Amino acid sequence: MALIMVGGQTKNVGKTTLICNIIAAFPRVRWTAVKITNHLHAPQHCEMVETGDGWTIWKQNSTKDHSDTARFLTSGANRGLLVQSRESCLKEACASLQSELASAPTVIVESASAAEFLDPTLLLVLLDPAQSDFKQSARQQFERADAFIVRSANFEVIEQIDCTKKPVFAASPHHLDPALLSMLEAKVGSNA
Repeated sequence: MALIMVGGQTKNVGKTTLICNIIAAFPRVRWTAVKITNHLHAPQHCEMVETGDGWTIWKQNSTKDHSDTARFLTSGANRGLLVQSRESCLKEACASLQSELASAPTVIVESASAAEFLDPTLLLVLLDPAQSDFKQSARQQFERADAFIVRSANFEVIEQIDCTKKPVFAASPHHLDPALLSMLEAKVGSNA
């Protein structure tokens, strides 16, 4: 299984849009797209797959709402899953998620905090120089990241991060760097 993980420096940096663009760029790939969040609420148009103490896994059944998992399906994912977990329960939630993903050929996950439990094939961290906020979970993944994706018209790299040892790609809401697409093709191409 190829497991691509997308984290971001903060909320609302464009992780979901980036994932949707990646899914749409590889229409022959049978994607399972997963959103992991610590926001615990009853989602719409979902059925419960599994639940434990402090976590729940939901399957998105419809594209009728504007949730991130519905957006994944609209972009071409075969299956959309939502994992809601308290931070203290994330390890257990990820263990159950791995069982759920056992037969999935290609998985893309929106989360930086779950990287230590899911062992991604490729970890991408999305950065936006226009935002100064950094989630602690994202900071912890900078060393582990395989590449940085920078949302910027002038492709500025954020000063606090040493991006000299890893690939850095530009992305906008409507464009993916061809070099990023080549990197992804190398990871998921055989799973089409």
